Amino acid sequence: MKLQLRLSRAAVVLAAAALGVGVAACGSSDDTASDTGSATASGGSTSTAAAGGALEQTAAFKQMVAAAQKEGALNLNWGFSSPDSAGALTDAFNKQFPDIKVTITPNQDQPANTAKLIEEAKAGKPSSTDAFVAVPQLIFAAGPGGANVLEKVDWAAIAPSAETSVTADGAALAIFDQYSTFAYNSGQFTDADLPKTADDVLKLKQPIASTPYAAQFNVLGAPDAMGKQGVEDYVKAFQPAGFIGCGDLSRVASGEFAALWINCGANVTEIFAEKGAPLKNAVLQDAAVTYPWYGAIPTNSAHPNAAKLWVAWLDSPEAQQILFDKEKADNVRIDGSQTAKQLSDYEAQGVTFTNADYDFVAKNQDIYSREFSGQLIGLLTKK
Repeated sequence: MKLQLRLSRAAVVLAAAALGVGVAACGSSDDTASDTGSATASGGSTSTAAAGGALEQTAAFKQMVAAAQKEGALNLNWGFSSPDSAGALTDAFNKQFPDIKVTITPNQDQPANTAKLIEEAKAGKPSSTDAFVAVPQLIFAAGPGGANVLEKVDWAAIAPSAETSVTADGAALAIFDQYSTFAYNSGQFTDADLPKTADDVLKLKQPIASTPYAAQFNVLGAPDAMGKQGVEDYVKAFQPAGFIGCGDLSRVASGEFAALWINCGANVTEIFAEKGAPLKNAVLQDAAVTYPWYGAIPTNSAHPNAAKLWVAWLDSPEAQQILFDKEKADNVRIDGSQTAKQLSDYEAQGVTFTNADYDFVAKNQDIYSREFSGQLIGLLTKK
């Protein structure tokens, strides 16, 4: 099953600006794309759903499954960092819930998807995606604190084990977590050469790329990190050798650039490295950001029960293992999380992470504003 993951850099910046939010990590570039088209999984029409990948069989869960089976379909317009993730998840889901036909139109352009979601809801049209996945600032923009086009769901009743993953307002459920890194070509750095702090990056002689949308720099403007003035001064001092998307790590692997700073997620590097790219991650002690991807249900979803089942199932043990195998990331709030162990190991080495989750976004709207994010982009790109 081949899936295409698309990202227009211009669309990311423009859509984010239209929403008035900063972009952290919203997907890959065309370098990770495969064949075009959509992926469809369907099964028999008479079978009964299995146990739900170890999700609790609460009364609310059973009612949701029955309602989802009656809907019989789930249409998704979204994507992950790996082109292999969606197909593997869809296949596993369909084995347990064969009465639900799942169709995925792969698209990682989260800002554009968010803008489209809001536009469809305001126009009274069914959502083009039954379930919505996005990083915290985009979920917030679509949620009760923003456009208010996401359904408030009693996720804890559906899946009690996922209670710690639910946003306080019920708008979304955490699926997995990424953390930012200094992604580098292992042939161009020795361990002794690697930067340990953000200031160390400024001293490097190798050609270091950055993203044209200043990924994660706005988060470093939080009071507990560099602060707004501190990150502005830092971005002024940083002189990238060029600009690439977070999914353009092939240009680091080729040696065109020695590294990407800030890289949206350690998992993106690991996806490339697994395919043989000479790439590794360094996590800087004073400039590390972690943040979840959330799943949510549009208020105008055509198949809301199937969508809730899908999002809840993504936190099941089976789905979490698939996510870590394919996406190299899982949900740190769930016992046994391998990403949580990675973060703990880095913290033991002296790394301090800024957790830019949904609550963080709600409390720090100033650093996600169109004005501040645009200012950082201008300072970084010198435009």
